[in-house]
Amino acid sequence: MIIMQRVLWIFKGRRLALIGLFWLCLVAVVALIAPLLAPFDPFEINPIMRLSEPGIPYLFGTDHFGRDSFSRSVYGARMAIIIGLGSVSVALIVGGVVGMLSAYFNRLGHFLMRVVDVLMAFPALLLALVLMTLLERSVTNTIIVIGIVYATTTARILFGMTLKLKEEVFIDAAKCAGAGHGALLFRHILPNLISPILVQASFIFAFAQLQAAALDFLGLGLPPEIPSWGNMLSEERIYVTRAPWLLIFPGALIILSVFSMNLVGDVLRDKVDPRFKLDIKGI
Repeated sequence: MIIMQRVLWIFKGRRLALIGLFWLCLVAVVALIAPLLAPFDPFEINPIMRLSEPGIPYLFGTDHFGRDSFSRSVYGARMAIIIGLGSVSVALIVGGVVGMLSAYFNRLGHFLMRVVDVLMAFPALLLALVLMTLLERSVTNTIIVIGIVYATTTARILFGMTLKLKEEVFIDAAKCAGAGHGALLFRHILPNLISPILVQASFIFAFAQLQAAALDFLGLGLPPEIPSWGNMLSEERIYVTRAPWLLIFPGALIILSVFSMNLVGDVLRDKVDPRFKLDIKGI
């Protein structure tokens, strides 16, 4: 109850963002209970019912193999959560360590930040495509690649903030008290980076959905047999004129999820950094 009150306070006056949060919670619940919600096996092939229109019993219709699109969409929500959380974890761990160490140790920072600058010179999708061509298609590799792509931005953000924090008075006091490098980094500096890390995580989660869908659409993401929203778009794009609903439903799910995550990220950003507070209320 207390957690619910705090959430409502954070989203006070931001009705659209609250709806976005509700949608994300719904996607998470669907992902958790996918076997209970899916009326059919997402891998079951039924050639007789191929390209059936939305209705009963196929709520989203069927694809060119006769598989139920609604069941595949439900399981696609599970993959969206896995890819999102996995990419966020990789980006924050790798980017956080690189950014903090680069700011704390100047000589190491000169080298690491130049590597980050080179990687940031490539567009995110292009960098992801280059990395995926070096690896085989799998869930793990997709998570690693997307995480590395956004670890560069995370490293740059935390690098700047760590540079500022290490010059603060409380860090000098900790040094005088005999704190070592590890204690200074993880006991004194890291706790002060939690808020921006949470904000960055929300945006990485949203962009990870777009990157995963783009890689799947180009045939370089998840294996084709795994039900995901991006794979559904990739497989059914040739039927866009004959069965447009096969692209409308997974496309709408991707758009709603990314848009909702961006709305939630905006609210978190506004709350943790007063400089970004919006003057327009009720958004």
